[in-house]
Amino acid sequence: MKEKILLLLLYFLPFTGSLTAQVPISILRNTDMNFGTIAVSSGAGTVLLSASGSRTPSGGVMLPALTGTVTAAQFTVSGQADYTYAITLPATNFILYESGAGPATMVVNAFTSTPSGISTLLGGTATVLVGATLHVGASQAAGSYTNAAGFEVTVNYN
Repeated sequence: MKEKILLLLLYFLPFTGSLTAQVPISILRNTDMNFGTIAVSSGAGTVLLSASGSRTPSGGVMLPALTGTVTAAQFTVSGQADYTYAITLPATNFILYESGAGPATMVVNAFTSTPSGISTLLGGTATVLVGATLHVGASQAAGSYTNAAGFEVTVNYN
């Protein structure tokens, strides 16, 4: 009796797929926020740094003639032209630490931006300016104050 052997050959053909992703919008920091030089007279106060970069003191804070470097933070939003986006600013307090020997601190909060709300990327780019309020103590120690961690600004594609 003859036996037949059936040989079955299987071919495995690789399938190549493609992967895609789209990031429609991004944000890049251009300029850091700087409240400049301030002075304290008799009591605590604040310095409001507007998104346009102008400063307004209140309480015991004065702005000396030598202003130092004063800048609102500046960011560039880039992406697909005519996409809409919203900026999310910090809602918490940030602590600035004196860089000298003492443990002196100041608080920054109440962030504002121009534009605010929902905006459109005309031409694919937009500039976002961010200001905030600096809280100065009545006997604030002299020194240079910084926050090494920075603050986060988020752009949300709509």
